[in-house]
Amino acid sequence: MFIVMPFLSKSPGTYGIYAICISITIFLSYADLGFLRAGQKYATESYARDDRQSEMKFIGFGAFILLLFSLVCAIIFFFLSLNPEILIKNLGNHEKIKIASDLLLILACFTPITVLQRIFSMIFDIRLEGYIIQRLILFSSLVSILSVFYFFRENSYEIVLYFLFLQILNLLVVIASAFLIKKRYEYDFVKLLKYTRFNHEVYVKVKGLAYSGLYVMVVWIIFYELDQIVIGKFLGVEKVALYSIALVISTFFRSIFGIIFSPFSVQANYYVGNNDNTGLKSFCLQMYSLSAPVVILPTIAFALISNSLIITWVGPSYTESIKLAILFSLLFSACFISYTSSMILVATVRVKEMYIIATIQALIFWIGVITTYSFLGLFSFALFKLIATFVSEIYYIFILSDFVKLSIIDLIVKVAYPILIPLIFLMLSLTFAVEFFPNTKSSLNLLIVLGTTGLCLGISLFLYYFTSLEFRNFTKGFVSNILISKS
Repeated sequence: MFIVMPFLSKSPGTYGIYAICISITIFLSYADLGFLRAGQKYATESYARDDRQSEMKFIGFGAFILLLFSLVCAIIFFFLSLNPEILIKNLGNHEKIKIASDLLLILACFTPITVLQRIFSMIFDIRLEGYIIQRLILFSSLVSILSVFYFFRENSYEIVLYFLFLQILNLLVVIASAFLIKKRYEYDFVKLLKYTRFNHEVYVKVKGLAYSGLYVMVVWIIFYELDQIVIGKFLGVEKVALYSIALVISTFFRSIFGIIFSPFSVQANYYVGNNDNTGLKSFCLQMYSLSAPVVILPTIAFALISNSLIITWVGPSYTESIKLAILFSLLFSACFISYTSSMILVATVRVKEMYIIATIQALIFWIGVITTYSFLGLFSFALFKLIATFVSEIYYIFILSDFVKLSIIDLIVKVAYPILIPLIFLMLSLTFAVEFFPNTKSSLNLLIVLGTTGLCLGISLFLYYFTSLEFRNFTKGFVSNILISKS
């Protein structure tokens, strides 16, 4: 993010086109209509019971739905590539129209690769070894970072070729994943292919969770994913560029926390598969308290340094993005509550609460934007996204309280008491440091800002080690397990 974005954002108009085209790829994330996600829950339970045939049935059915609707997405992407002005307002000259068209065409061609990557990730995740494919993605990301120095040389801005190169890297990740799955698990892909079809028995099993998931996904798209597309359609690519730079920080936290919490969601299904409700309660409570500092401290830190971060990262052309970045940094500051509670809702198939939370978020966001945009401008999108998120976090903490049988006050104290001193130190140290941060765009200045922030965060976590007995015991056990495994 920090290396690539300054290269991409050198041309705000073109970057705005790129951001819009990238934003519509989110529809591929939801193309399974909830059936692949629901299938993963039941496939995990089957794997926990050592029932490999049922596991393949659930994966195959979800893969069938995903493939079917991904083809629909690919056709839509291809249609938009023929006339990108349907999607993006005021493209202007022929060169920008050509860039938008090429990006959309590449999306259409590489859609099946995205489908395979999701299925392979699911196979790894079910075995609690999702870190394997994450390592492959990490390696490909490092290659893509290095590639910017080729595609965005002086007097060269090859954003279409760069995007094509990213898709080729994704293809290589898929090929390597297939090889590792076959070798590591002796996985029968031919058998999985046979199960990749409609199965009425599986459909009856998963439809309740899938349809609730589908509704939640549709509303989640309306709440979280449509803003860039709406801004691009009605306000133009320049506004998208300003908004997207700030939104990248939110996307960064969303991606990181998604990676961190994903294995725990799978683990929760193991407890359900083994009918261990007591173990699930204990697991959720531990996850809630241990994840709090990992979530709260970094998000607060980024909010405090947003001004210096934006200026040293992408330059003064994006000054309008600073206030947005502050709000987007705080967007995930309480997500340790929602991730834990969402895990409970999915594991125990509590559909009603999923409907309510998703609906509340979307309504608050869009009603707020529609009624305040005329005087708040782009700021209204970030403000009401934050308000809607925190309202949902309040609902989530009630769900968690009821499930683990602890009062809300006890849950808050469990987190607030040990994090108070580290948080005060973080806020005071960064508030002081910001006064001395550089205020011109350069790689060295960005490194100074991030390095200082990282140091303050590290000291804060070190303080948390001494203020939280639970975190201290967990850390000792974690280190001990590593030393034992190495010996």
